[in-house]
Amino acid sequence: MIRLAGPTFEDILQTGYVTRWHTKPMACPQTLADHLAKVALLADRLGRHLLDRYDEAMAHDTLLWALHHDMPETEHGDIPNPAKRWLDAHLIRRYDEMVEETWWHERGEGEPQPSDLAVALVRVADILEAATRFWTFGLDEAVKTQLVFEAVAVTRKVLPELLPVVTEALAAAGVSDALLAEVAA
Repeated sequence: MIRLAGPTFEDILQTGYVTRWHTKPMACPQTLADHLAKVALLADRLGRHLLDRYDEAMAHDTLLWALHHDMPETEHGDIPNPAKRWLDAHLIRRYDEMVEETWWHERGEGEPQPSDLAVALVRVADILEAATRFWTFGLDEAVKTQLVFEAVAVTRKVLPELLPVVTEALAAAGVSDALLAEVAA
């Protein structure tokens, strides 16, 4: 057997079993594999709106980062954001940074080093995927609204030029015109 650096076949297969949103009521469970695929598709779609800044090399970088950004969850599961914030406040370094560094090192690779634009696109796509997923399948109305506001806030901060297309994606997921108008204000 040849040992290659990077995620193992076991890691890749595990993405189909790691459940996300396990602390929130959902009408339909989501796996890590589903999340990674949708983030990749969303990040690519968003990137295409950046025209000349999103060439073939950038698309490759973005898609690779989108497909790998949560791979360490194959080892420890999906850690809810409130728990991550608590850990960040009590650890010397950010929890995600420590886990990612260790996970990739154990697989014979350094942490992926995507470009700043790829990181930004995946960050927007990640929260957009969460907002659209929870809007569609979440059962907590307050969380639905909160995630829509977070998706817009992250987009404004990271890639404000994508705000119209993020709003379009939220509308496609069924977010009401009234809420979108409130978020835009």
